[in-house]
Amino acid sequence: MYHYVRELEETRYPEIKGLRKSEFRSQLKFIKENFNVVTMQQVLAALVGSEDLPTNAALLTFDDGYLDHFVNVFPVLFDEKLQGSFYPPLAPIKDRKLLDVNRVHFVLASAPVEKILETIKKFVDFWQERGSVSPFEKYYSEWAKPNRFDSAEIIFIKRMLQTALPESLREDLSQILFSKYVSSDEKAFASELYMDTHQAKMMVECGMHFGSHGDTHQWLNRLTLDVLHREIDNSLLFLKAIGAPCKAGEWTLSYPYGGWNDDVVCAVRQRGCALAVTTHVAQADLHRDDALLLPRFDTNDFPKTF
Repeated sequence: MYHYVRELEETRYPEIKGLRKSEFRSQLKFIKENFNVVTMQQVLAALVGSEDLPTNAALLTFDDGYLDHFVNVFPVLFDEKLQGSFYPPLAPIKDRKLLDVNRVHFVLASAPVEKILETIKKFVDFWQERGSVSPFEKYYSEWAKPNRFDSAEIIFIKRMLQTALPESLREDLSQILFSKYVSSDEKAFASELYMDTHQAKMMVECGMHFGSHGDTHQWLNRLTLDVLHREIDNSLLFLKAIGAPCKAGEWTLSYPYGGWNDDVVCAVRQRGCALAVTTHVAQADLHRDDALLLPRFDTNDFPKTF
């Protein structure tokens, strides 16, 4: 699972958590020497029993539709005659809408954690006095839990801007932070951050696989059924527009944020999703795992220099 791939020191945001181009090339060399990189078509054929995968099969997946993937990843894969599976949400590609998750990434890359926490506390205190939210300390005790990549403070900031606060307040707070520390022009920023429809079409025409990552990159397991269905259906229309697989038994999905539940799995199964990947960390086993709940390793689980 890959996200940002860029020469970090040459960008305006060297603190963003990403993989340098040189590290990507080196990691790809490691993967090629230790695994057999397969296409999505091979994996789907293996799922229905019409083809066996080679030993140590590896599938390369890239989430969120970043321009990084067109500029820095696609040429390398094309030269190496390898396929990547790309999962862009619709809204950033078509409408140049900045995703909440990316607001958080670039705020964290642009401001000290202490300043961000200070702004969040002032915001929460303001709305807590008006009875709209819980006290800051309650949120902090519930959400400030470290994971294998981020400190407790970083996780707290991410959760406050992604799930903990009511949606309208999350949107307001993330826009306040982004405008204060990153840019006041979100549409222009989005135009620089994401690939566009023409670039996605070109990648499909050159053999890359494109799958669904929702319409607006929401936690699918937190949506009403109507909104969930709209997220999926709109993303399938986008796949059709760029010439990517969108028919039953052909299209694939990467759950935004790794968020799923039984309703989500049921909805994508009913629409003919052939394969879906989560953010659960493990080696996928097509004989053991549900094809709509396949785990993935993160790029950080493999050597960056080789």
